[in-house]
Amino acid sequence: MTVQIMCSNCGHRSKKFAFDRFNFDRPPEKIVEAGWNSFGDAFYCRKCCDTWEDRNGKDRPLWGKAHTRERVYQVMIGGILDWLEYQEKGEWPM
Repeated sequence: MTVQIMCSNCGHRSKKFAFDRFNFDRPPEKIVEAGWNSFGDAFYCRKCCDTWEDRNGKDRPLWGKAHTRERVYQVMIGGILDWLEYQEKGEWPM
């Protein structure tokens, strides 16, 4: 499986990172190292992170690397659960 996230501001997509249910370490770390950050459930690319304060003010900072890493893990686990459900039922959940 692969994980790819999209910037909630400009629509830029990260590169695809391969993972499986036994290898969770690499994609979240690589995404954070590439400069991605998050605010709530939304991901932002490096370019949009650099202009975040201009758009949102200094009183609303991005949530940081730890939160971004956790959200990427959740996206990956959601993908695995969807895949397992597909394997069980033979159809993708809608």
